[in-house]
Amino acid sequence: MKRAIHIDILSIFFGIGTWVVVNGLWVELPLLVNALPEGWNLPSYLTIIVQLANIAPITYTILHTFYRDTFTETRVIYFVITVGLVANALLVFYWDSTSYLFGTARSTALLALVFCLAMVDTSSRVLYLPFMARFQGIYLTSFFIGEGFSGLVPSVFALIQGVGGNPECRLVNVTTGNLTEEKIEPYTYPPRFSIEVFFVFLFLMVLLSLIAFHLLTYDSIVGKALAVSPNKIKIPTEVLLDASDPQNSYHSISPSNSPERTVRSGQRVRNESPVPIIISNSGVSNEKRKSYQNEPLFQHVAKPVFIYLLTIQTIVCALANGVFPSVQSYSCVPYGNVAYHLSATLSTMANPIVCLLLFILPKPTKMSITSIFVASLAVAMYLMTTAVQSPTPLLVGETSGEVLLVVGWILLVGTFTYVKVSIATVLRDEGKRGLFLVGAFTQAGSAIGAITSFFVVNYTNIFTSYEACHNVNDMTTDDPTIDLIF
Repeated sequence: MKRAIHIDILSIFFGIGTWVVVNGLWVELPLLVNALPEGWNLPSYLTIIVQLANIAPITYTILHTFYRDTFTETRVIYFVITVGLVANALLVFYWDSTSYLFGTARSTALLALVFCLAMVDTSSRVLYLPFMARFQGIYLTSFFIGEGFSGLVPSVFALIQGVGGNPECRLVNVTTGNLTEEKIEPYTYPPRFSIEVFFVFLFLMVLLSLIAFHLLTYDSIVGKALAVSPNKIKIPTEVLLDASDPQNSYHSISPSNSPERTVRSGQRVRNESPVPIIISNSGVSNEKRKSYQNEPLFQHVAKPVFIYLLTIQTIVCALANGVFPSVQSYSCVPYGNVAYHLSATLSTMANPIVCLLLFILPKPTKMSITSIFVASLAVAMYLMTTAVQSPTPLLVGETSGEVLLVVGWILLVGTFTYVKVSIATVLRDEGKRGLFLVGAFTQAGSAIGAITSFFVVNYTNIFTSYEACHNVNDMTTDDPTIDLIF
């Protein structure tokens, strides 16, 4: 089957628009936490907002079920991407706007716009893949590559941006009325380009995604790339597992050992299905379809193993999508802005790398999943210890501590990713209902983790913020992460 390169390129750019903004916000947190009133609590706010944004795909699925002719994928995709563009454009100008709520300053503009952007990105899970079903299956790979780039591209751009290094302690004159006194304050050099420029970059990525989608709607452009009989459309079955994960795009990449659903149709595939698993109306009798739908669970995986893996999935998703994103600032900032920056960006890159490795690794088993799960818990314990011990965690101020921290966060994201994708791969043998349960427990775990961590971070004293230069009022410092400048 001859590929149309321009369709591959358009599919990649279309896929980039899935999670590029949410992933971009996450890797920009090392700069945002120092500029906004929420400070170190900002990640916990973003985590809970992404969870709340799942109301969007739920609402679409309901509306599409009852008003199929009105709420088609093409119309809704145009709408959600336009909402994303407008919200992103407003973010460029108003990301640092604040207002007073409940007696304290809040980043109301940023939080409201992030909610809109998160609704757009979570909706991509039930919109973009069904749209891609109208094309031949070979172009799904290009779309998945684009989804991977939705995390890689902003991470690379953030690495280029930098964070300006670690803070310096500077002696400044502060005048209050007629009284002038000397005071030591932290100073951080600006990054290579501003937060506004970074948001402009995200806007351009979403704009390119919209342009790519628009071109893909023209039959004169896509031509023979459309799926028509007797061609087959192969769609991985684990594509709807977790719409709430900021790095969810990588979870749709199917390992080579994974079975795929093959669909035949005598007509062009419609793009109005609310889910990307398409079952043809031809060649399958009603009796066989009913038999397939009523097929019992636990035919390929024993019930105790099934429950065991779902339990692990719930725990991992609670930690990966709720707890650790909320406390990352407490774990990283005491080691310096650079360590936080590298932890956020490189750990994001670890996600797609692990998924690519799953293409060549043997099919996961209960033993391999358990082993990696235990390893991930060991890493998680270390990183949680650094967060709880903030502002003076283990090896703070030591180069070895910074290296260990960055490597720890890379390993944490990598092992969590392996466990989540591997469980989906194993339990998918139980069919559509097995995958539904994986998705349900994934969402439940993510919500539990996000809600719990939000209240713990914001309404308890378990985690303490680090303040640069707090111990140098006597003109000396024992903290190697800061420099004292006179």
